Amino acid sequence: MEKELEAAYQLEVSKMTSVRDIYYLKTKDRRFLCVKGYDIPEAEMRFIARVLEHLTEAGYRCSPRMVPTRTRARWITYDNKYYMLTNWIQGKSPDFTDRQAFRQAIRTLAEFHRYATGMPLQEAPARRTRYAMLPASIASYRSTLSRYRMAGDMKPFTALCETAVHLIKHPASEKALDHERNVGAFAHGDYNYPNLVVDGKGVFHLIDFENTSLHARMTDLAHLLHRNATWDGPQTVRWIEEYDRIRPLTSEERHLLFALLHVPYPLVRAIRMKKSARAVKRLMPERRTVEHYVRTLRTTL
Repeated sequence: MEKELEAAYQLEVSKMTSVRDIYYLKTKDRRFLCVKGYDIPEAEMRFIARVLEHLTEAGYRCSPRMVPTRTRARWITYDNKYYMLTNWIQGKSPDFTDRQAFRQAIRTLAEFHRYATGMPLQEAPARRTRYAMLPASIASYRSTLSRYRMAGDMKPFTALCETAVHLIKHPASEKALDHERNVGAFAHGDYNYPNLVVDGKGVFHLIDFENTSLHARMTDLAHLLHRNATWDGPQTVRWIEEYDRIRPLTSEERHLLFALLHVPYPLVRAIRMKKSARAVKRLMPERRTVEHYVRTLRTTL
């Protein structure tokens, strides 16, 4: 693929190394670039490129910058896949066991969300327009839990899914979703430490927008909290208030987030990743823990 990149981008490659699902590319004129492949429909590729362009045009400095080809194309096609070239961000993934690093991740997400609006509906393919998909997604989580028989009684957790769907249909949550649609809001889609890079100055950068979509921004915050403050009500509330300091939450957004945080996502994720029954069971808190978690979440409303 090196020759194709050199021809399309008018550069000379001195080094190209595979790193996870991307390539690190160094040119002879000492530029450091990232090459990422996408095995998705072209319409979705156009959408991802448009999101990155939109963030750059809006003045957001912590997302990847696309490098156009010599013909101003936003990607090349090679071996039936699309490949996009962006700047390479020198740094490392943050350590979320460090409280200060996680605080900065929360603040970075809030700042990103300030820019994550203004995408016209017509620029997104149907599969990337997800404002109305939350009830169906949660119903699929409930189905996953109800079919699982290897770690004990799942009824308390299927009940949480049912509560989440009910809360999403609350007028305040529906108003939040309507607002997100009206302002053309979009979510990163997989905001967590593997998709963050901390540079030498301590600045957090977002990478890998492969899962981005027109969606409620609170799905990003809920995902981050599910993964890193699992069933911990006081910690979850603390981090919500930290987010609120950078990007104040509306009452309607708080209701939507309250609904999303009812979803027992860590359990669903473990089951779908085919973790052992023992690993799944470790993620199943006692009833009183769940009750305390939900009571604590209510304080955010």
